[in-house]
Amino acid sequence: MRKPSAFLFFLLCFASLAHGQKYRLGQSPANQNPAYYTIKMHISATHLRPYCTGSGDLVSCGNGLYVDATLNGKKVELFGTVDKHQSSLIVPGDFSAMLQKKPRDGEGAVLGLGYFVLLPDKSAWPCAISGFSE
Repeated sequence: MRKPSAFLFFLLCFASLAHGQKYRLGQSPANQNPAYYTIKMHISATHLRPYCTGSGDLVSCGNGLYVDATLNGKKVELFGTVDKHQSSLIVPGDFSAMLQKKPRDGEGAVLGLGYFVLLPDKSAWPCAISGFSE
């Protein structure tokens, strides 16, 4: 009885590793292939603002970068956390982006849709749509 249950436990552990998250929370992808970034984006303005998450005693505060951009012909606001290195690379201009994951069929929500924006140093900035304009 112990052998089959131990085998099942190890099988579940290895199966969960195969479908795990590619990047840790807060970790941005590095050395990206530009061929995967097929969505064209134009950044017109950047705004560095403080933000806080959590509630009660577990409140975490940091800097968030809000970006005014034109994405697929629509004016959107993107939000993502940045470090000092990335904030100096995200300036007004043209960039390439890709979806973090494809939306499921029938999923019409665009707000909160995640993107990776390819930066000049071949790293990627993870961000999400936080608003629309016009």
